[in-house]
Amino acid sequence: MKKKRLILSIIIGLVILTGGGAFVYANTKTPPAATVKTIPLAKGTLQNTVSATGVVESNTLVKISNSSNDVIEKVYVSVGEWVGNGDWLCQLYNKGTDTYTVVKSDTTGTITAISAIKGGMASGELFTIEDTNDLKVTGKIKEANLNQICENMTVTVKSDATADQSFQGNLTKIAPTAIKNALATETTSKNAEFEIEVDLPTDVPGLKIGMNTRLTIVTEEKNDVFSVPFDALVTDDKGKSCIYIAKENTDAPGTWIVESVPVNLGLETDLSVEISSDQLVAGMAVISQPLTIQPGAAVSLEEGLVV
Repeated sequence: MKKKRLILSIIIGLVILTGGGAFVYANTKTPPAATVKTIPLAKGTLQNTVSATGVVESNTLVKISNSSNDVIEKVYVSVGEWVGNGDWLCQLYNKGTDTYTVVKSDTTGTITAISAIKGGMASGELFTIEDTNDLKVTGKIKEANLNQICENMTVTVKSDATADQSFQGNLTKIAPTAIKNALATETTSKNAEFEIEVDLPTDVPGLKIGMNTRLTIVTEEKNDVFSVPFDALVTDDKGKSCIYIAKENTDAPGTWIVESVPVNLGLETDLSVEISSDQLVAGMAVISQPLTIQPGAAVSLEEGLVV
C-alpha cells in the first residue's frame, strides 16, 4: 500500500514540475514581432493648388464691320482660312451709284466667324478674325479662393479634348470686382466669382478657341524636399515631431527594430507634409502607421515592403 502511495506521489510531482516548466517557458518566450507597413523616404515636389474653370480665347480678336447697306456681291474667304493685313474679304455693290467696293482685312489671323451672306446687305459685323497661335484662357475663380492667388502664378491647363495632356500657363489678370449677374446690375449675392486670365504658350497642340478647360493654379510649391503622409508623424514626450523608421538590426541581420527620427515640419498640403532633418536619408523605411508601436520594438516588414 505504501509502495502504491509513493508511486502516485512521484507521478503527481512530475506532472507539477512539467506544468510549471511549461508555464515559465510560456511566460518568458519572446512575443512575435509586429508586422508594419513602410514607405521609402524620397524627395519630390510638394504643391498647394486652387482649381478653376475657363474657356480658351484668342488674345487678338478683330471684328470687321460695314454699315453701308450695300449688297454683298461676293465673299472671298471661309471660316478657318488664314488672312493677311489687306486681303480681300468680300465685295459690295451700291445700286444707287453703280459702284463696287471691297472690304479688306486690317489685321492678320484666322477667320473664325462670318456674318456676311452673299446677296445680303452690309449692315454691321461681317467677319471675325482671331490669332489662333496667341491664346489665353478666360476663367472664373471662387470668392473663397481669391486671397490665395496672385498674378504670375503658374497654372496647369487641361481639357477633355486633349485627354491627359496638360499645358503650363501664367496667371496674368485677376478682376478687381466680381462677375455681374445676367442683368449686369449687381454681383451675385452667393458664391461670387471673379474673372481671371491665363496666358498660354505658343505651342498648345489640341487646344482650340472655345474649348472648356480645367485650371489648376499653383499657390505654393517646393521642389526636391522630403515629405511623408500626416499619418506617419508622431509626437514624442517633449512635443517634438518625429517619424519612426524600420532599421535593420546589425546584431541579427534580416530583423528590424523601430527607431525614432526627430524632424522639422515645413510646407503642408492636403495629404502630406514636408520634413527635414540632418538624419534623413533617401530610401529610409518610414513606418506609415506608427501609433501602435514604440522605438526599440522588434518589427517585421509586410511582405513586398522590404527596402
